[in-house]
Amino acid sequence: MSNHHSRTSARPAPKRRYLAVIALTMATALTAAACSSSEGSTDAAKGPVTLTFWVKTPFPDSDVLLDLWNKQHPDIKIKMDIVAASGNTIPQAKLLLDVKAGKEPDVAAFDTQYLPQFVTTGSVLDLNTVEGGNASALSSNFESWAWSTVHVGDGLYGLPIDSGPLSLYYRKDIFDKYGLKVPKTMAEYVQVAKSLHKKAPDVYLADFPTNDASVFNAMAWANGAKPFKVKGDTWVVDIAGKESLKVTDTLQELIDDKVIMTLPHFSSEWSEAYNTGKLASWMSAAWAPGPLKSFAPKTEGKWNVAPMPQWTPGVESSGSWGGSSAVVFKKTKHPKEALEFLKFITTNQQAWSDYWIPKITIYPTNLKAQKSEAFSKPDSFFGGQKIYETIAASNHNVARDYNYGPVANEWFTTQQDYLSKAVNGEMTLAEALKATQKSVVAYMRKQGMNVTEAS
Repeated sequence: MSNHHSRTSARPAPKRRYLAVIALTMATALTAAACSSSEGSTDAAKGPVTLTFWVKTPFPDSDVLLDLWNKQHPDIKIKMDIVAASGNTIPQAKLLLDVKAGKEPDVAAFDTQYLPQFVTTGSVLDLNTVEGGNASALSSNFESWAWSTVHVGDGLYGLPIDSGPLSLYYRKDIFDKYGLKVPKTMAEYVQVAKSLHKKAPDVYLADFPTNDASVFNAMAWANGAKPFKVKGDTWVVDIAGKESLKVTDTLQELIDDKVIMTLPHFSSEWSEAYNTGKLASWMSAAWAPGPLKSFAPKTEGKWNVAPMPQWTPGVESSGSWGGSSAVVFKKTKHPKEALEFLKFITTNQQAWSDYWIPKITIYPTNLKAQKSEAFSKPDSFFGGQKIYETIAASNHNVARDYNYGPVANEWFTTQQDYLSKAVNGEMTLAEALKATQKSVVAYMRKQGMNVTEAS
């Protein structure tokens, strides 16, 4: 499930009774909080079982997925709860409030970046504690970097569904018209941006959005950034580390030279810029082809996909924008059945071929699903290119050991606000990143976490 919407969100109040869990569970091995899963380890009641499945909108044609499940598991019913964004509140923020109120579902699927934050509430079940579930044995089914993102310490708190490795989607016709070479490095990317805008003042290579910090963080991820790390019982915060500051410096140069646009992602102006050829490329995730075909239909056949330009020449490294995972909450009375459902939605090949790939157009973390025939077909929108050959390579090259930290909601929202101010000229992008770190560290300390800033 792609996560390409704005993350402006309400900021839930701290859950005081979980401060000890936050301090100990999230910054150390974390097994203490997860292993006390007695609430969710009771045997299933005899007869049909009903599980509540929480998902964020959109979730089109969900009957296809549920009908397939029901045929294979007639005694385990799924009640789906689809939660839409409300005003400026993202669905994950509402789920955090539901958890605080003790109204969490049995199972949920949401953006992977929020998984550690839900673990801090003490409400998410360590799948390793499900008797007979053999959850850890599933590791060979998934991309190794994605498997690491559903772990916090020694605990396995979910199963990964999809991922969003970055690639460069570009207008081949525009590149050909102006004699531009597809950039292989970020240094070349900057030069192409300048050259294109000089040759065609009404055309820009790219857009840096003012309403979403996700693409920036994915670019920093590709450069080896590690905004959150664990050291003993302490969180080490490095949001404004040198790897991330290199990204700000590069983007600042492009903004100062006025050779890229700064439109909000998925706004009407942004879509129109792509549809009319005013924007010539999009550094985006594996889920991008679907939206691109939707908001720029007039450009069919004019696109190609290339690897993300590398920060370090000769080093193939990517970051992920989006992607989701599924978790089981401790409150469930049916942990075995809940884990079985998680296995189904993440590893069942018919679920991938009949639902996830054709209906949601997401790219799997499941290795077998990556070999789906659907990913080997030429794509007419991209001039007949087999685009998933490039996307697959990017997915394999996502940098390891990236940690979203325990306050993703606060982090993304704060960073988005500061980056927007920087784009509007109120500060530099580097200053925005440093201000974000200062604010996030203060917030974490207010929650009772042990925090230090990287030197």
